[in-house]
Amino acid sequence: MELNQQIDILWILVCSIFVLFMQAGFCCLESGLSRSKNSIHVAIKNVVDVSIVGILYWIFGFGLMFGTTTGGLIGTTHFPFTNSGSDIFLSAFFLFQLMLCATAATIASGASAERMRFTAYLILSIVLGGIIYPVFGHWAWTSHFAGKAPGWLESLGFRDFSGSTVVHSLGAWAALASIMIIGPRIGKFDDQTNSKKLRGHNLTLATTGVFILWMGWFGFNGGSEFGFTSHVPQIFINTFLASACGAITMLVWQFFQRKQIEIENILNGLLAGLVASSASCDAVSPAAAVVIGIIAAIVMEAGVWVLERFQLDDTIGVIPVHGFAGVWGTLAVALFIPAELLSHSRLEQFLVQLLGCAVCFIWCFSFCWVTLRVISHFVRLRATEDEEQLGLNMAEHGATTEMYELLNLMELHIKGDSDLGEELDENSDVGLIAKQYKRVSQVRDLALNELQDRTENLELTRLELEEKAERLKQANIDAEAASRAKSEFLANMSHEIRTPMTAVLGYTDLLIEESWGRPGSIQLLDVIKRNGNYLLELINDILDLSKIESGNLSIETIQFSLLENLKEIQSLMKVRAENRELYFKLSFEGKIPVEIQSDPTRLKQILINLIGNAIKFTPEGGKVLVETSYLNSTSEGPLLQFKIRDTGIGITAEQMDLLYQPFVQADSSTTRKFGGTGLGLAISKRLAEMLGGNLTCESVPGEGTVFTLTIGIGNPEPLELHEQPLVDFKKVRVIQQVLGQGEQHSETLKSGTCSVLLAEDGEDNQRLISTLLKKEKAHVVLAENGDIAVRRALDAEQQGKPFDIILMDMSMPVLDGYGASRKLRELGIETPIIALTAHAMNGDRQKCIEAGCTDYATKPVNREKLRNIIMKYHTPAQEEPLAESLT
Repeated sequence: MELNQQIDILWILVCSIFVLFMQAGFCCLESGLSRSKNSIHVAIKNVVDVSIVGILYWIFGFGLMFGTTTGGLIGTTHFPFTNSGSDIFLSAFFLFQLMLCATAATIASGASAERMRFTAYLILSIVLGGIIYPVFGHWAWTSHFAGKAPGWLESLGFRDFSGSTVVHSLGAWAALASIMIIGPRIGKFDDQTNSKKLRGHNLTLATTGVFILWMGWFGFNGGSEFGFTSHVPQIFINTFLASACGAITMLVWQFFQRKQIEIENILNGLLAGLVASSASCDAVSPAAAVVIGIIAAIVMEAGVWVLERFQLDDTIGVIPVHGFAGVWGTLAVALFIPAELLSHSRLEQFLVQLLGCAVCFIWCFSFCWVTLRVISHFVRLRATEDEEQLGLNMAEHGATTEMYELLNLMELHIKGDSDLGEELDENSDVGLIAKQYKRVSQVRDLALNELQDRTENLELTRLELEEKAERLKQANIDAEAASRAKSEFLANMSHEIRTPMTAVLGYTDLLIEESWGRPGSIQLLDVIKRNGNYLLELINDILDLSKIESGNLSIETIQFSLLENLKEIQSLMKVRAENRELYFKLSFEGKIPVEIQSDPTRLKQILINLIGNAIKFTPEGGKVLVETSYLNSTSEGPLLQFKIRDTGIGITAEQMDLLYQPFVQADSSTTRKFGGTGLGLAISKRLAEMLGGNLTCESVPGEGTVFTLTIGIGNPEPLELHEQPLVDFKKVRVIQQVLGQGEQHSETLKSGTCSVLLAEDGEDNQRLISTLLKKEKAHVVLAENGDIAVRRALDAEQQGKPFDIILMDMSMPVLDGYGASRKLRELGIETPIIALTAHAMNGDRQKCIEAGCTDYATKPVNREKLRNIIMKYHTPAQEEPLAESLT
């Protein structure tokens, strides 16, 4: 025997071993992509089907495939295969073909894994390896056995170098028939045909299997050359390029389509490239191998979509990888093999290749379908639902693993039926896990016992807390009642003091007006008026403090001009300072905002109080300075700062501690000398905090005091700053609204065309308000209560001479002002109703408006306030005055 013949034989034997080694790859791949409860079943199946198919192929499979042909349809010799030893090449050829037959059988079983019973596997393997594969192989490959006439398909020019169709597609079509008969796994598809991915238990093992298959495929394709020829290196190159491009194609596809990389798709793309390359790797160029691999991966992915569309459950992707990609590889022969190597034109060759693929499908699929349908009447093909859920490892083989036993023991332990871990090897990994689990369980039991004890203690504590909560609830109810009583007391106090103060201050103004300049009388009347105003100021301060402490004082946030607000304060306080012969100056440091978001009324209240105190406590000849600056604080938001400095008597450290307490001044001598209630600073401090800032004080006794006020300014849009605030401040003018209005309407009032209905039960206030209105030349009609007021307003309306304005006291006998106002509105009388009341608590204004009043004014009232009311709501349209009195 020549050396080259020996090398060829050696090469075929080595490649046979590589193809057998592919069985290890299939075992790892199928086991890894299956769930762990079926992994042993897959491994047993791999071992048995190779063994059974190998024996059957030796007995009659080889003879059917490569025996002397009968019309190109079937072989009739070599039953069983025997060789005396004279033809070593024939033995090597037989061994290689046996490995290919075992490969086809193994491919078929992977698709129906996890639910096909072991007996059905064996039947499918026997039919496929003993009949289907040898017969179709005779049609396509008979001439591979030197000196044999070709089968009928090969004689037409069908070409399949190493079995894209003969081995791979044939195994896939057998798999398709099996999964169509036995159906999908439990839980794979729902009623809406949505597919659920049932992931394998070990993707690392599956990847290892693909690497083994990749390496074995070089023997699969290289051995099909049946000799160590010059084509072998090119076969290896084409095999690698097609498979690598298939893997890369799926990588890129997933990146752009799913944005998530899944290893299973990459593995199947690689295998699809290997399958497709098998038909033509001996003759195509490397570039063609690349294209074949890329398209094979795309065809494989399309095959997966088709199967899921028809709810066909292929466990590891056998049909898309070996069936669809195998067909593509077989058809690619006509497209990429050089024309000189073809026995027909490319179109004719393509049709022959297509015929071969169709014949393979019809022969294999129909034979398997009929066979499985027939034997299903005698043998159960599919595992039961309970067996499938339990896993074929246990259901079919009684095989288990330590991990599986551990999980079962854990389940029993949870139900309290078993002591965990006694049957496991404590020195194994799983035994160590069981041991640690047992320790955790013991700790858990201790924790549960402790938790139960604590739960009981918590229940006792909860009962105690419920008792305390009930007591706190009652205390809260009592506190709310006390708060309501306090508010009612303040409201009544305010009303009872404001009502007589209306008469006191009103008549005092009349006496001053009619004193004809007698100095002694005017001085005495000024004392009365000053003390009356002091009493009103005290009432207002008490009400403000009460509202703040009860949380009922509302802060308005609007955007307004800062300089205009400061100009009004300066015009008011400068007069006070000049009367006491003090130097008063308002200045600015740096840029300040044009507009701020805050409450202009409360800001003015704080500044007037602080500046008024500075003026009051500074001796003649002293100074009072007000400095405004803008603080652009990033942590607390932008702030505005005011520093009020004086050269007054100062405050000691002891006095400083009591500074912001209500009704507290420095000492009793201060109260006697300077007057005051001690509420101004307490209110100012709280208002500053409500405006988002603070009020602080620094003082040196005998030298002076500095009060620093800060307020938040919100986020005015847009935030503009005065570059030269002092220059802009001097340009601002104070608008004298009240004076202007009085002058504008003086003739109207003197004309006597305004008629007023005064509803007031107090005789003193009746006389005072009537006198003030008459001094403004208004006609006044009196009503002692709300009921009389309604009747007189209705009479005037019916006579066609309605009143211009109704002044309504809200607290009257028979029918109060609220009821009278509602009744007037129900009767359709639209005359402006002004609530003239001593109630000045929070919510009183809204209460009056809801009752039907047009506006709201508090007592005491004076001539100027009445004039402003008449000017605001009187429209001079009457031709004749009403009678002065209807009584």
